Amino acid sequence: MSYEDLFGRNLGIYSVEEQERIRNSKMAIIGCGGIGGVIALVLARSGVEHFALVEKDCYERSNMNRQIVCFYDTIGRNKAECVRDEILRINPQADVKVDCRALTEHDIPHLAEMGDVILPVMDEWPLSLTCLEQVRQVKPTVMAYPVGALGRVSVFTAQSPTVADCLVMPAGFGYQQLEDYTHRPEARRLLMYYQTEGGWREDWFNEWTEGRKPHAQIAPIVWITSCLAAMEALKLVSGRWKPVIAPYYWHITPESASVRRFGLRRKLASRLSRHEWMLKRLSTLSRNKTLVRWFTRLID
Repeated sequence: MSYEDLFGRNLGIYSVEEQERIRNSKMAIIGCGGIGGVIALVLARSGVEHFALVEKDCYERSNMNRQIVCFYDTIGRNKAECVRDEILRINPQADVKVDCRALTEHDIPHLAEMGDVILPVMDEWPLSLTCLEQVRQVKPTVMAYPVGALGRVSVFTAQSPTVADCLVMPAGFGYQQLEDYTHRPEARRLLMYYQTEGGWREDWFNEWTEGRKPHAQIAPIVWITSCLAAMEALKLVSGRWKPVIAPYYWHITPESASVRRFGLRRKLASRLSRHEWMLKRLSTLSRNKTLVRWFTRLID
């Protein structure tokens, strides 16, 4: 079968030149779990023929509720290798490079060399944040971030605001500082929007803040978020349609999907949260529900 046999119906939307740009682009997907797996398969079905997949983890039973290539017979197998196999089932001519190493912060500067668009969608959120911030200076990066019933997608470029300012992370923190900060119960308690917008049950949220539960996720939001991330990557390489570039982002819930803007109040909160006096008071502040609700409204 020819390429046109497989993907010719795309030409009802894309021009021949746009489809060729899609075909010849290289997508670097860093993390092949719930988000990365869906992105990879959507891009493969869109006609992308060049992939770099990075993932150290193997499928586990807990992945079944949302990860598109997790089946009974793939449990225990490396995720990137399984996603590669599915891409090749779609298009045997695809060129798929797989890297099963555990990435560290020292690998991040080299990720920009792996593709035309970089999609850092690792389970290790601090590593994804660090990758988004560093790599956007060189290559366009796509953020896809589902939390329960809420999903966010945005493209970051060298002209975008910093990732920390958009996502209310302490400004200027490096990987290890972010790793420590995002695991602090008092920092997690500030994320009340996981309940108010993400639909998390209160008991689950409380146990997650203490490190006793994983992120709550459901397949529809993970997959919709991932599909929009794939769409943004296709916009970037095809030149068709305007990408949603930070400070703008896709805001996805079970009731709507719309483009919103990360506001200046988030930047203010990001800058305040890096100060030592604020970090020392996090525990007290995070236990005051009135202050947490105020903070949630501030960054909305």
